[in-house]
Amino acid sequence: MNALPKLPQQSNFPQKQRSPSWSTVRRTSAQSSKVRVTRQHRLVAFETFLRLGVNVGLSAIALSTLVYLLPYRTAQAQKLKEVQSEVQQAEARVAQIQAEFSRNFDSNQVKAILQEQTHMVDPNQRVVVFDDRIPVNSDKSDKVAQTP
Repeated sequence: MNALPKLPQQSNFPQKQRSPSWSTVRRTSAQSSKVRVTRQHRLVAFETFLRLGVNVGLSAIALSTLVYLLPYRTAQAQKLKEVQSEVQQAEARVAQIQAEFSRNFDSNQVKAILQEQTHMVDPNQRVVVFDDRIPVNSDKSDKVAQTP
């Protein structure tokens, strides 16, 4: 059985090519791996530059927005200071009016308020008037001028 020579077989199917030798496979795989590595490096570099470009663009947009917002912020800060000063003035007026209100409705101070507003004097009180004039008579310099 082994003695019979093998006859070439003809078929309609294409024949398989001979497998390349080990050195050519090694060279081809080394070249293809270099190509793959180079391609991967290019893709990583492209992705990095794309990310960098997007970040630079976003940074530029953020800076331009800040430049436009700074004058608005200063105007708002100035308005805030004005409003705060008005609030302080209003608080001072409110405190003064509250003190006056509590004084006006205090039952212990009714007589004092009546005297201030009407210039009337309680019958039990005497009016004292201070006179700063210097007496004309030199003999009576020790005595105070009396009014009738």
